Amino acid sequence: MKAQCLRPKTIVDYTRIPFVYEPGNVRVTIDENIRRDLRCADFLSPDCVTVPAGEPVILLEVKWDEYLPNLIKRAVQVKNRRTGAFSKYQICRIYG
Repeated sequence: MKAQCLRPKTIVDYTRIPFVYEPGNVRVTIDENIRRDLRCADFLSPDCVTVPAGEPVILLEVKWDEYLPNLIKRAVQVKNRRTGAFSKYQICRIYG
């Protein structure tokens, strides 16, 4: 990073609630409270101030290795919710 003069553009902060289901090695995460920094260069600093990154969203993400058990597939089907890609980094960069 130093040799190429690279530095972070933004810090992405969020709250994650993880779940693991052993059959199929399924990982389900719920991410919320997505926040971005206010020109903070050291993400480990307790003085780093973050603010909400756009409208509040709650993300449900499902990852698996071998197969997705029907039990999980049925459990994560939520009516009136869209499915697709969402980048926490991108939403933080739009605002900063």
